[in-house]
Order: sequence, then C-alpha cells, then structure tokens
Amino acid sequence: MLLYVQSKSFPHKTFVVKCKTTDTIARVRAHMLYILYEMGRVQHQFRFRYKGQYLRDPYTMEECKIVDHAVITMVPMAKRQESLVDLQQRLMESTDDLDPSHELDLGKGQTDEVMKALENEMKIFTRRERMLAGLEGLLTAQMMLILLAVFTHYWYSIFWCGVFWLYGYIRCPKYSRAGGFIGIAGLKRKQFTVVYGIMSLINFGASLGLGIYTTVNLLSLQCASYPEPLGPGCTHTEVYTAGFFFLHALVMLVSCGLTWGLLYNFRYEVGDLIEKALVLTRDVEKVMEAARMGKVKERRTAAYELATMAASGDDNKFRIVAEGGLELLISMGLSTDAATQEYSTEAMAELLTVPAIQDKFVEMGGIRTLTAVLHARDQRVVKEAATALSYIVSDSEENKPAIVADHGLEDLCHAARHGGKDVQSIVSGVFLELAFNPDIRAQMASLNSPSQALVQMCRSSDTDTQRFSLQTLELLAIESSSTICAQEELLEYLLSLPAHTVDTRLYLLSGKILLYFTETQESCEHLLDSDRLKDTLMQFSRTNDLVLQKVTAKIVLALIDAPHLLMRAQHLGLQDIFLHIRNNALDRDAWNMADQGLALMQSEHAHKAAKGIMGSQGSLKEKGRGSFSSGRSQSTASLDRSARPS
Repeated sequence: MLLYVQSKSFPHKTFVVKCKTTDTIARVRAHMLYILYEMGRVQHQFRFRYKGQYLRDPYTMEECKIVDHAVITMVPMAKRQESLVDLQQRLMESTDDLDPSHELDLGKGQTDEVMKALENEMKIFTRRERMLAGLEGLLTAQMMLILLAVFTHYWYSIFWCGVFWLYGYIRCPKYSRAGGFIGIAGLKRKQFTVVYGIMSLINFGASLGLGIYTTVNLLSLQCASYPEPLGPGCTHTEVYTAGFFFLHALVMLVSCGLTWGLLYNFRYEVGDLIEKALVLTRDVEKVMEAARMGKVKERRTAAYELATMAASGDDNKFRIVAEGGLELLISMGLSTDAATQEYSTEAMAELLTVPAIQDKFVEMGGIRTLTAVLHARDQRVVKEAATALSYIVSDSEENKPAIVADHGLEDLCHAARHGGKDVQSIVSGVFLELAFNPDIRAQMASLNSPSQALVQMCRSSDTDTQRFSLQTLELLAIESSSTICAQEELLEYLLSLPAHTVDTRLYLLSGKILLYFTETQESCEHLLDSDRLKDTLMQFSRTNDLVLQKVTAKIVLALIDAPHLLMRAQHLGLQDIFLHIRNNALDRDAWNMADQGLALMQSEHAHKAAKGIMGSQGSLKEKGRGSFSSGRSQSTASLDRSARPS
C-alpha cells in the first residue's frame, strides 16, 4: 500500500511511503526519518496524525484503520514557535554577557539509539549500492571475457558463459540509496542472487577445471620454460587458454562472493533497525535522566517516549511509576514548552487508567497540575488533562474531593467555557460524576459558575454533552432549585430544545428541570410569558415516553395553581395539552392527571379545584424530589450509574 505524507513544515513536498498493512507506525516514521536524513533534516521532530487522531508507534496500519492511498499528516512536535522564542528571550535575559549571535541550544531532535540505528542503516544501504555497482562492473568484464573466449582452445565456452552473462545483465537489480530499487528486477532480487550465485559457482568450477586441465597439458608438453622456445605441441593458444580460464575463474569467484554478500544485505529493508529503536522499550532510567537533565528537544522526546511506553501496557505503567516517573511527569506538565507539556499530560492520562496509580497521583498533588493545565491554550493539552481527570472521578469516590479543592471547580468551568467540542464532552462527564457526590453537589449548587458553565455546554452540538449537562443540572436542582431557576438562559434553552432536536431523552431531562421552574409564582409567570411554552409542552406530550407525559401534566398543573395563572394558562390554550394527554395516555395516572386538569380549567371554582387537585397529587416539590429518591425510579433512570459517561 502507498501512503501520502503531507506536512506544513515542507509545504512544497508530498512524501510517498510504501508499506504493508501489517507494518507499524514506527516503520512509517522510520521511512520518513530516512527521507529527512537525505534532506539534511533528520533532527526534525514529528508525529503522525490521521483523521484527527495521533498515531502511536507500536500500532499497525490495520489497527489504525489506515487504507491504501491514505493521506496522513506529519505534525511537528513543537508546533508553536513562540514557545521557543520565549525560551530564547529568557535565556538572553538571564545571560550577563549578552551575545546577539548566541543561539539557544535545544539539544538533539532524535535519541542516540535512533541516530545509531539510522547511521547503521545508511551504511548497509551505501554498501548495497556499491556492491550492486561492482556487480554491474563484473558483468561488463564478463562480456569482454566472452568475446576473448573465442580465441581460446575451448571456444564453445562462449555459449554457457553467454547465457550466464545474459541472465545477469537482464535480471540484475538497479539500486540507489536515495531512490531505492528501480524496475521490476528489484521485486525478485533475492531469487536473482540465489540463481546467479549458483550459476557463478558452476562457472567458477568449469573455468577452474579447464584452466587446471590446460595447465597440466602444458606441463606435460614441456612448456615450463615458456616464453622460451616452445617444445613440440606447446602453442601460444594453449598458454592463452590456461591464462584465460584462470582469469575467468577469478572473476566468477568474485561474482559469487559478491552475490552471496548481496543476498545477506537484502535481508534488511528500510526502517528495520530504526523501527526497533523507536518501539524498543528503553531503559526507564535513561528516559528519566533525559527528562531531568536534557535540553528542550531531549525533554520533549523523553516525554513522548514516556507517553508511548505508558500506552503499550500496564507493565510499563508500573515501571514508570516505580522509577519516579509520576513525579517527573507532574513537574513536566507545567513546562513552558507546549510540546513537552502535551506529551507529559498525555502520559499522565495513560498512567491514570490504572486505579492503583490514581491514589498515588492524588497523594503527590498531581490534581493541581491537571487543573492548572486546563487553562492551556492548546486544546490537545486541555483534552488530555480533562481525560485524566475523568479517569479519576469515574474510578474512585474518595479522590473526587481532591478535584474540587484549590479552585478545581473554577478550573473545570474555565475549560467548559473555552474548550472545544471534545473538551466539553469530557468535562460534562466529569461534572456529572462529581454531582453524584452529595458534598460536592452541595458545593456546586452553592456556586453560580458551575451552573453557568453547564448551561453553556447544553448548547453544544454533541448530544452526549447536552445529556450529561442536563443530568447534572437536574441533580443540582434537587440540591438547590433556586440556583437553577436563576439561570434565565437555561429556561430559554429548555423551551427551545424541541426546535433543535428530536431526542426523547433530552426532552425528559428538560421537562424534569422545567418542573423546578414551577415552584414559585415568579418563575411560573416567566414560563407563561414565553411564546414557546405551549409548543414545547405539546411536543413533550406527543412523545411515546410515559414518564415524560406525566412530567408534562405536572408542569401544567403547577402553572394553574393560582387563579391569575390559571386565567393566563386558559388564554394560552394549555388545556389542549391536557386534552392530548388524555386522548393518548400511556397509563392510568397520566390519564387521571390530564382529566383532572381539564376539569380544573373548565370549573367555575377553578382556584378551589386547583388546590384540591394539587393536594390530591401531593406537593410539587415532594413529587419532584420523590422522583429522584434512592434507587432513582423510572422517571430518572437515565441518572443511574449505568448511564454515566464511560
């Protein structure tokens, strides 16, 4: 398969890489390092991205779902040059002997192991190029020898020598280190070396035999004193024949050795050694040393390697923690270099997938680093930090308080307001998990910023983000309905929801939150002032959700609790909602509430009837809070732990 690699660092080039579906990402990176070496840019640090996802070295093309002729992006590790400029400025400010020509030494872009493997590969391929060039030279020498064979005593040897030479001339592969193999001959290069090597041995044996046989004849004919006067039967042709076949045997011997050497050389493909160096589990101590003592590029590479090692298995995760990598990653998470910060945060997220590591991470104060990283400008860094926090809140109830400590809620709110779609999806799940804790839920309900952030996330285009945010707002409404009712933008969103989606789950959550807006006459009046109220409630009643029908009926019953509200409800035609529910009721309770509501709105003693109905149905707050009691009955099944974000 062919891959096309594009990069903004090389805007006028599109690199083509030939690989297999079973090749790893490290193999493709090795191909690119090989190309960059030829361009003199081997210290360029990069990683691959495909369809928005960054590719890991140990995974194969098939595992990453990369198809033939796919276009992947080569992304520089240090994408933002301003971080390097800041480092340069800080260095110059701290340098007493300020030298304008002084440049910041960022260190090596590749590790010693990778550079050593790359240099060894270059030696192998350079040797291959020279060996094939030498073989072509020997083929030319063989052609000359075939012509000279006509003057020997065994002139008919030109036939087998000619066949041998013709095979080599046609099937000998063409190769250059920069361009690789050229033509179809390179596809069967191993087959060529085996056949040519065997034919060389045969020709060597034949030439050596003829040379020895001719020499023995010359000695028997008393030609030892040649070029003195020849004895009887000792001719120049005999002497020429002996010398020719010894020379031809020498050429065949050299060709045979060169061919078998090429066969051994052909064992290596581009990237064999580099791939091993890239995916090799390096000594953790060396990586730690590079992270502590290395320069900018070396620390960046060390952070990337730690992230790669952590992603490759739980054993590596525990090795990193045992060698003190957790503390080092926490400090690197606050690095001024954006790439180092990203990879260290990514490594922390990978490590925190193990619950046993989470406890140690919290004890070391790593939560403060993650919440601080939520303010980073790079959305990838914020996403990794939010992902790490989501692992902690979903796996451990004891570690949740550590997240909200030290202004953690404000940091999450910042990420919710300024984060992208992916970040908001993760943060909304974190808020929901935190809201299941009673103490944290009380703290969230006492503040206005979490509710505002949740309302903003409700307007996300992602359905899961909307659902998690509405579930969290519902839990906060249980704790403090006044905080939720104070969010005027939330009321506008809830009433406009049917115009943007047909998701019944969102309708149900929206309806249950609207129920809390009916607890006071002031909020009821706000509801009745909305032009969308009837259309929204009618849309809710038209669904096939039993709980939503009941919730809709309760909302309208709460709106007609006071005489003046009843008159306004009649003016808006809310009795049509009762009528629709009664005609399409899914159970008897919904039918009873709709029927009693219609009777109330048509009664002359509307106010007294309203109080009677509301008394028979129980207080609104008890009904609302009862629906969220222990066990979370069918009206709030979506809040069960099974509905939590994964």
